[in-house]
Amino acid sequence: MESPLTDQYINAFKARLDIFNDFMNIGADANEINELEDFIEVKLPESHIDLLKIYNGEKRGIGFMGGFSYLGIEEIKMQWTFLKEAPEMEAEGINQVEKIKNTLYCPKRIPFAYDGSGNYLAIDFNPNSEGTLGQILYLPTGDPEPIAVIADSFDDFLVLIIEKLESEQLELIDERDDWDEEDWHMAEIYFQKTWENDWSDIAAEYNTKISN
Repeated sequence: MESPLTDQYINAFKARLDIFNDFMNIGADANEINELEDFIEVKLPESHIDLLKIYNGEKRGIGFMGGFSYLGIEEIKMQWTFLKEAPEMEAEGINQVEKIKNTLYCPKRIPFAYDGSGNYLAIDFNPNSEGTLGQILYLPTGDPEPIAVIADSFDDFLVLIIEKLESEQLELIDERDDWDEEDWHMAEIYFQKTWENDWSDIAAEYNTKISN
């Protein structure tokens, strides 16, 4: 059974899109998740495990992770392998230097969402001295933007996205009204973030929160 927070997260999306389940893969079993953890050599947060047990990724990009596509197990392995095998290099920039180590690629950063253009949301198991183990990073390997902490944990990230849904800063684009029902599979349906400066705005909100 999913945790109350995971249940709340999923229901927040279902309340806005009646055919939400049609976009999601069936969940992974315990053996698949254990094998993933062995592969990436870390123990995933329980709320992430809960989500993988319910939905093992998306069938098509719906933006389940704040406008990013939610990765299933095989996609996590593929993207993590890329981060592991990429050459070492310093980041273009770092939003919170005391929390984030100055490297762009690291196998201790586990991607769980991807935008298709080289930018990730990742769980950071290699924080800097003042960071938090398991903090959530915006990890732009495809754009010249700073790496940023956007939440202290996967649970906090889920709460953040629920808040963005409720405030409609993460809005549903649903063009089914433009199509006959038998052609709904061709309609544009996705969740779109509306904050202006991508995840830099979210990092700024996070910085303000922890300084108060």
